[in-house]
Amino acid sequence: MKKMTLQDIQSASLEILKVVDAFCRENGITYFLAYGTLLGAIRHKGFIPWDDDIDILLPRPDYERLLKEFNVPGFTVYNAADPKGWLPYSRICWPGKTLVKTTSPWYKGTYTSGLWIDLFPLDAVSDDPEEFKAQYGRALDCYLETVSIRRRKTKLDRDFGVKRNSLTVLHRFLHPFRHFQDPLPAKEKLIAEMASCPEYGSTGHVSMLPCPEPRWEWFSLEWFSSSVPVQFCDAVLQAPVGWKEMLTMLWGDYMQLPPEKDRHPKQTYLRNFWL
Repeated sequence: MKKMTLQDIQSASLEILKVVDAFCRENGITYFLAYGTLLGAIRHKGFIPWDDDIDILLPRPDYERLLKEFNVPGFTVYNAADPKGWLPYSRICWPGKTLVKTTSPWYKGTYTSGLWIDLFPLDAVSDDPEEFKAQYGRALDCYLETVSIRRRKTKLDRDFGVKRNSLTVLHRFLHPFRHFQDPLPAKEKLIAEMASCPEYGSTGHVSMLPCPEPRWEWFSLEWFSSSVPVQFCDAVLQAPVGWKEMLTMLWGDYMQLPPEKDRHPKQTYLRNFWL
């Protein structure tokens, strides 16, 4: 195996995204670049230089269709509904070509997978801000519970070096019972929360509930009423028509670069390899 550089990770992730983009176009499935991937498209015409993952959003009906219909050889789908999985959102992985080792497992008994891109559903949420905050708060509590348990299920691996392995030992010492807890109940509670959402398009607001941030992502449905093409490296991909409003809500002055100290890959619990 050969360890992947950041540029390798970006290149391989882009290949997965191109495959997903082609499949969605051929099958009339709507998707949108999201979060750091969308910010990279607008600010850098590609990846944020230090970013190491790709995120896309899909309206709930399109999300379910993609999970059900995606069948491109060489790529696999992790469906959040899988009872052995611990993530409340889904992924498309590229096994056979890539290998990812993790200290924070997301599938029962498994610490490896192929490189992936993340798929997040957009669900309809209440137009009443207080009702939305209550639901979003419940989702956030469930998500943080799953993350906390998964982080305590780490294992020692020489590929991660002394610092990360020392942190693993510390986690086990400080939280000995968490290591044996099952994150599935919290994940299933979060999935049930999403299942209680109104029908997509029946309200004026949407949100991404399976991986919520404390910033209260209460998006206008109008921002996702259609897509617009944006340049991303050597590909032309799809962004929400309200990309400017979305990025402003998430980052304020989104064209402003963060401090130098914050310009680094965020997934330090992963090691990526070519096979």
